[in-house]
Amino acid sequence: MDYPKLRYVEVFPVETQGQKLICLRDPQNLSGKTLFVSPDALFIASFLDGKHSVLDIQEKYMKQFGVLLFRDEIQGLINQLDEALLLDSEKYRTFKKSLEEEFKNSTVRESSHAGLSYPNEANELKNWLSSFFQSAESTHPSNFDLGKITGIISPHIDFRRGGRSYALAYRELINNCDADVFIIFGTSHHADVENPFILTKKNFNTPFGEVETDTEILEKLVKQSECDLFEGELAHRTEHSIEFQVVFLQYLFGDKRKFKIVPILCNSFFRMIENGDSPRDNKRVSEFLKETKKIVEGLRDKAFTIAGADLAHVGLKFGDTEPVSQQELLWIKQRDLLSLTFTENLDSEGFFNTIKEEKDRRKICGLSPIYALLSTIKAQKGKILDYDQALEPNTGSVVSFASVGFYS
Repeated sequence: MDYPKLRYVEVFPVETQGQKLICLRDPQNLSGKTLFVSPDALFIASFLDGKHSVLDIQEKYMKQFGVLLFRDEIQGLINQLDEALLLDSEKYRTFKKSLEEEFKNSTVRESSHAGLSYPNEANELKNWLSSFFQSAESTHPSNFDLGKITGIISPHIDFRRGGRSYALAYRELINNCDADVFIIFGTSHHADVENPFILTKKNFNTPFGEVETDTEILEKLVKQSECDLFEGELAHRTEHSIEFQVVFLQYLFGDKRKFKIVPILCNSFFRMIENGDSPRDNKRVSEFLKETKKIVEGLRDKAFTIAGADLAHVGLKFGDTEPVSQQELLWIKQRDLLSLTFTENLDSEGFFNTIKEEKDRRKICGLSPIYALLSTIKAQKGKILDYDQALEPNTGSVVSFASVGFYS
């Protein structure tokens, strides 16, 4: 590697034993390893862009700090990064190819977050989720006067922080949903392909058991598409935004009725925001959503649409130069609620434009799945059920999220 190149990695400050370090983590968690490095090492890593040699980095370091950095020190960091699969190297590509083959040959998408984000034992998980519904009911008594529910926006933040919001969304289904096909639009946080939408035919397995994927519907979508909708399928392997929705559906309906899912990962729309475009002007986006809407309409009451989507990601953990302030938290809330009013009106373009006009300053990771839901759902109105912000004081960062119900 004469010109080593860092892959896309999460970078955020941490403090351990009174020492300030930088955490480098693979969002796809391919190796299962996390690196903690010094700020000086981060300076070095910032030049691992495929354009700078070790000698170039030595010169940059000398210019910045006035100290000669030995070649072995730089190479040592490069070796650590490569071992953790954080470099775009032969080692990484070989490992990824092996994973892709393994995943391709499997018929089941195993849970990637059981035992990490939620209990991996069914009874314990059931009790855990039940406590969220009890908490939601105690603070927000049920109101079933909104009509028949046909879809929801639910968070995909971890259950501990978003449990109430999940419950406020999913309790709407308890006595008010006859669907047996759940079309789930999830956020693809780190797919490295151009596909706006990524499919998988694999069934989803969780501690509650296995849920069948509706391959007939997938075949209809594939038949109408000019691109390979399974390109980048490996992204489904560790992506949690759909998995978390499946867990809640199993909790509600697993022992009551059989249902199928249609798992659709939605890639980033950020390039459209940069170019000032609209998703409706993108042929691959518009044709896919048009076909999905046709399927939803054909299934009538048997179809239910879900977007597993969070909202803002602001602060040091997400690439900002300053910790999030109280004033900024208020601004985020105001902008989030403005965006959500367009979801209540089923206005996909209005929702998109509130994010485009600020150049996605809030870094809305749920932009594409929410847009997809609003473009395909069969509903007359929406209602914001919950809004919250999860502040991380140790990283000076915040994630916001909401629940929205849609009714016929």
